[in-house]
Amino acid sequence: MGKRTTCEARYIAMGKTLDFRMSGLTMRHSTTISPSHNASARDTSDAAPPKMWALVPCAGNGSRSGAAGPKQYAMLEGLPMVQHTLRALAGVQRLAGLLVVVSAGDVFFDTAERPHGVPVWVAHCGGATRAGSVRNGLEALLSHGAQLHDWVLVHDAARCLITPADVNRLIDACQHDAVGGLLALKVADTLKQDLHGRVRATVDRSDKWLAQTPQMFRVEALQSALHAAGDAVTDEASALECVGLSPLLVAGSAHNFKVTYPQDFALAQAVLAMRRHT
Repeated sequence: MGKRTTCEARYIAMGKTLDFRMSGLTMRHSTTISPSHNASARDTSDAAPPKMWALVPCAGNGSRSGAAGPKQYAMLEGLPMVQHTLRALAGVQRLAGLLVVVSAGDVFFDTAERPHGVPVWVAHCGGATRAGSVRNGLEALLSHGAQLHDWVLVHDAARCLITPADVNRLIDACQHDAVGGLLALKVADTLKQDLHGRVRATVDRSDKWLAQTPQMFRVEALQSALHAAGDAVTDEASALECVGLSPLLVAGSAHNFKVTYPQDFALAQAVLAMRRHT
């Protein structure tokens, strides 16, 4: 028997059967994935047409950014970074609501202005990892009226240069897809594999993509996949991959980078300033 990946081992170890119901397509996998523990969870196969919701995990501390505090609250072009993110998402008229997941005790949104356009809620249920924050956020979203068959678009707070056009392009591509998908960017640079600080090999880039956000999946499918995959996954698509599904890759924009390192702030500031003057 071949060596299994960590996700595959976790997936098989859970045992029985899961049905994913997405866009009328049922996919059966020989495993059991922990069901939602939300009391409102129910079969939604005959429910109303699915709505679309945005979920923004905003509980990280930004340790790589060099910022004095959480990087999502650092000022860029006159606003905290996360406000640029939320304003862009609020400009997507097809969203039914937007949920921001923050850490317990985070008081930023107690006084911060919330964008207009869609209902915006703040849930103080951030986890120790991104996956934990998203899992908790999905439960909070269900409590605000989302249904298991609805779509959720998970977006990084630190991708503050996202535009409504980017999000709408993802929705157009994924809303009739059986699995869902993510914005991503084809790798343009030559890739090198490292060994002790020296080049070991040049990696074929022809099939390589840089994952971005939003990442758009059904609430039930994402909830189940995150429970199966655990906290090690660093994006939602990875969780879906762990249960044997293949998310759709939708071409994104180079501007939709994640502000991570100190030099990223200057670039984001320049792009925002350019947009303000055009």
